Amino acid sequence: MGKKILDSKVLYVVISVLLSFAAWLFVTSKDSTKDRATYRNLPITFEDVDILEERNLMIVSQDVRATITVRAKPMVLATLNSDPPRLVATVANITTEGPHTVNYTVQLPTGVRDSDVEISYGSLGGSAVSVEVARSLSRKVEIRGEFQGSAAEGYMPGERDEFRFSPSEVTITGRAELVNQVAYARVIVTEEELTQDVDGDFPFQLIGASGDPLEGLDVSCDVDAIYTKFPIRATAEIPLELRIIEGGGLGERDVRLTPSASSISVAGSREAVAALVGEGAMVFNIDLATVRDEDELTFPIGLPDELQNLSGVSELKVGVDVRKRVETRTFEVTSRISAINVPEGWRADIITQALQVEVRGTPVLLDELTEENIQVVADLQDINQVAGHYTAPASVRLYSAGSEADVGVINPGSYSIAVSLSRDG
Repeated sequence: MGKKILDSKVLYVVISVLLSFAAWLFVTSKDSTKDRATYRNLPITFEDVDILEERNLMIVSQDVRATITVRAKPMVLATLNSDPPRLVATVANITTEGPHTVNYTVQLPTGVRDSDVEISYGSLGGSAVSVEVARSLSRKVEIRGEFQGSAAEGYMPGERDEFRFSPSEVTITGRAELVNQVAYARVIVTEEELTQDVDGDFPFQLIGASGDPLEGLDVSCDVDAIYTKFPIRATAEIPLELRIIEGGGLGERDVRLTPSASSISVAGSREAVAALVGEGAMVFNIDLATVRDEDELTFPIGLPDELQNLSGVSELKVGVDVRKRVETRTFEVTSRISAINVPEGWRADIITQALQVEVRGTPVLLDELTEENIQVVADLQDINQVAGHYTAPASVRLYSAGSEADVGVINPGSYSIAVSLSRDG
């Protein structure tokens, strides 16, 4: 097999080419003849740009380039052809905005010495290029959000001022007159049929004073995207229910109640709304023993902090119309005033000698009542066990042939008596 390789004509051709190239390199390296090569449109690399930035200046010229011609031996030019020279210019001496001419230097690749080449420059008369320097500016602008998407049925988007961003501002850097055109940065949310909060990184637009996007504005921003949060809330209709407690001579059929609302709309997280819906209607107790004809009762509508009342109804008003023919009479109770649950080792003396008690009912039942049918009892179980005079809440018990829906005490929880507490014995 080795013999076949040696006999190959292709192998002989390759070896011949390599030997010829080596011979050419040897001859040209010894040859003192120099050739010329032109390197066109080489980019200029600017150094000390940070010094310009400290002076609030910046280079605004785009893609500054120059052309040089190099005279050197063929072997040197071969190296330059594969690794062209670099053109470097310093801008450390520029202190004002406007047009400037700066000199550049030629940096040769490794292995090529300055003495190996002769360099001639372009049309400006030497190693110089023109650059435009402008006043630079870096400023922060606010971020605003705009919801252009949609929420699914049973959900609603938050308000514009509920957008939250990180970072909270965008830093814009560039030519001062361009940076000053920016009024704010805008994030637009366009997702459709949302059931969860918006939460993620979003692109943004730079917006001018007119409210229009500034397309193609040649400035830089410190971020490419903005982390954005925006609430999508679940909604529900919660019924308001009145629960009647009979008393004070009135039953459920004896009154007509007119509520100001039958339900409210709420919004919040899915969990909070589901929990409220699971509780059923919001119930408001109407104790008929505490109402009078043509009263208007007011009940606060309380919601957990995580829920929003979309209806804006913070209280429920209930008009009361008594349709039953009833009367109200005042009875003076003097003999049946007592106390119970007097602390052990103490004695309670009743100071109150008379108490006016309002009773409502049909005339027939009221005619049958006397002071003997009314008892006032104060419960001293929680009284402060220190000798002295106290006012204690008292309950009023009514003994009548009729039920509480037929005849009853008005505001039975509003009564109290005075007692004197002293050590027993």
